[in-house]
Amino acid sequence: MKFRRYLEVAAVVLYYGTACLAVSSSDSSKWGLGNGYQLAWSGSSSQIVIVRNGTEIWSTAPRQNFLSASSGHDTIVGEGGNFKITPSNQPSCRDMNVTKLEYQYWDNSLICHSVAVKGTLGNCGASIDGSIGGSFSANFWVPKDLPNRVAFQIDVTSENGSKNELTRVVVTFKSSADEDFYGLGAQASFASLKNQSIPIFSREQGMGRGDEPNTMIQNLVGFFAGGDKFTTYTALPQYISTKANAFYLSKNATNYANFDFTHPDRVSVKYDGLSVSGQLLQGESMLDVIGAVADYTGKMRPLPKWVDDGAVIGIQGGETKVEKVVKEARGADCPVVGVWLQDWTGTRLQSTPTGINISRLWWNWESDTQLYPDWPKFVQRLQDQYSLRTLSYINPFVADVSSKPDGYRRNLFEEAGRGKYMILNKTTGATSVVASGPGIEAGILDLTNDKARSWFSSILATQVWNANISGYMCDFGEYTPVTSDTGLSNWSSSARAYHNVYPRQWADLQQDFIRGLSSSRADDAVIFHRSVSMGSITSMNLFWAGDQGISWDRNDGIKSVVTILGHMGISGYAHSHSDIGGYTSTFVIPNAQNPQGAIGRTEELLGRWGELGAVSSAVFRTHEGNIPQINAQSYTNSSTLRWFSYNARLFKALAPYRRYVLDNESAVKGWPLLRLPVLLHPDDRRARQIGYESFYLGSSLYVAPVVDAGVSKLQVYLPGSSSTSYTHVWSDATYRGGSTVTVEAPFGKPAIFLVNHTTRPELNSLMDFVREERNTTITIG
Repeated sequence: MKFRRYLEVAAVVLYYGTACLAVSSSDSSKWGLGNGYQLAWSGSSSQIVIVRNGTEIWSTAPRQNFLSASSGHDTIVGEGGNFKITPSNQPSCRDMNVTKLEYQYWDNSLICHSVAVKGTLGNCGASIDGSIGGSFSANFWVPKDLPNRVAFQIDVTSENGSKNELTRVVVTFKSSADEDFYGLGAQASFASLKNQSIPIFSREQGMGRGDEPNTMIQNLVGFFAGGDKFTTYTALPQYISTKANAFYLSKNATNYANFDFTHPDRVSVKYDGLSVSGQLLQGESMLDVIGAVADYTGKMRPLPKWVDDGAVIGIQGGETKVEKVVKEARGADCPVVGVWLQDWTGTRLQSTPTGINISRLWWNWESDTQLYPDWPKFVQRLQDQYSLRTLSYINPFVADVSSKPDGYRRNLFEEAGRGKYMILNKTTGATSVVASGPGIEAGILDLTNDKARSWFSSILATQVWNANISGYMCDFGEYTPVTSDTGLSNWSSSARAYHNVYPRQWADLQQDFIRGLSSSRADDAVIFHRSVSMGSITSMNLFWAGDQGISWDRNDGIKSVVTILGHMGISGYAHSHSDIGGYTSTFVIPNAQNPQGAIGRTEELLGRWGELGAVSSAVFRTHEGNIPQINAQSYTNSSTLRWFSYNARLFKALAPYRRYVLDNESAVKGWPLLRLPVLLHPDDRRARQIGYESFYLGSSLYVAPVVDAGVSKLQVYLPGSSSTSYTHVWSDATYRGGSTVTVEAPFGKPAIFLVNHTTRPELNSLMDFVREERNTTITIG
């Protein structure tokens, strides 16, 4: 019997030209997949188990249906970029019956075949009469190009004559109470995602996200504008667990999905469609698995080295102000390598119910003649006179500029309307106008339209890259409407299925254009995005955490930054950063002490955020915020400038070490620069729950930032066992892993620890900085 089984398994891998031999199995419970993988089926427990060389790597939950389906959809209602998701109460199929397992020819399979698990689904309706049912086929195979994992394809078909058509699939598989989950894109509110149900849908992340009273006030201003703990710019259906397991949906699985981790013994993935594919794998460590997933998704493009050596200052106000701020910073011993001038297209004021105006931009993608009379010459002068790179700003909107006070040279809104270059309203045949807050309405570039892409690329060439810029903030990407009257030029499915595709196509458009630049300009470019979806990663070299609130809050303030960057790193986005100081002003109910109802950024918050940026990020870039006049800025006074310059020097001191990690670990292995502690200590229960409190920078530095007002001492948990040592750089005190220690953390002294007494030469400049600045005192006010 063993010899016969050997022959049958061997026959699977035989080829004749491009045709495969027919295969079969003499043992209906065990099916070879190739490369040591085997699928086992137990009819008594209705369980699929996939093993590799005898070790279980994935299985469905015993005595539970691993596959179900239902009719209906979760309701998604949107206004602008704010989308609210309400779960459907339509019940899933209660019955699943496996009727057949067989080898099936499969393209890109290592053995030229998949194992197909086929059967029926029943009792899928709202009543018990079984009026809805269907059939399914779940195919499993080892990919020829990625033989260290198992791929799957699941297809469900409604029965002919069913009263209601099935519309979505639910896949359920085994977990355990002690398995924690990470990734799924920019998750801001949780360390481990265990016990959460995470929607995968790109949208505005919200302002407040549960932090009160800001969330409540924002919801009064605009539909769901406050968001919740699950709203995020990113749509990344991939996670990694503490058991070094990874599960992800494929790049073409673009529909809305939901990952449910609320059950202790299982995970359920709900997908808005009847056909879904993906892959699963297990590695030696969580870092190992990040690299393995990157073999499928790809890795980020490298960052140019000019970003290493100092600050990119965000400034608005025109040529005179820009030069003034740069000169003052240089005079304060601040290493400035660039300026980010988002207002190059001109600014406009947006009113709010509190009476205070928010600074917004004109989206016509030509330089503003009032602020920058000769934009290309000014950009070149910054390069020639100050050795500064200039970053600008774009997004996929085109706004009507007919009311722009200083006029315009082209009205792109009218051009795009005539050419049908924007997403249309199918009912009216006109541009689908999307709001971005009160008074700002625009059309969205239709990236399914080749003519629209060519038109916008010509604008990039003649109106954006005609100046000697070095890149820009590539904003938005989450606003694509999902209504039935959304008109897309070249998309055969629904607008709802397209929504999560847009961030990838927006990033691809930039990358396609950059490839046409000279090699020196292309290598020099920094393009930073906040919205991403599966497949975006290879078209980006910098992620930006988006619009955090100007606050100390957990869900949308400074604390959310580390958690976002940590989960994004686990999702493959190895180099990232945030707006230093935050962006969105926190609103409160107006009172006698604050009649305008807006709280400005304090000097302390700006300085502590600068410390965080220095020790966490791949790029050190500031933002003035959406109400610059009420916020402390790097250039506000001598104390803010002194602290900012200090933080920029700290960032520069870390440059050799940071570049080593980026070049040797991020670029080669896909490992993130900022690492949640669980990545190095998956068995440490306390480490699993650390989100914003501390992190690793690479593997040789452990950092605990100060993210609360009025704090000058920190209690820091040092993960791992006593075999790991942590040396506090400011005091030279050494501690052991597995302990909680208290360290001084005055202004300018975030808690930084050398791990295991590392003496690597890339850290020499950091230690030089520490010796020089150990006795420096930072004051505010």
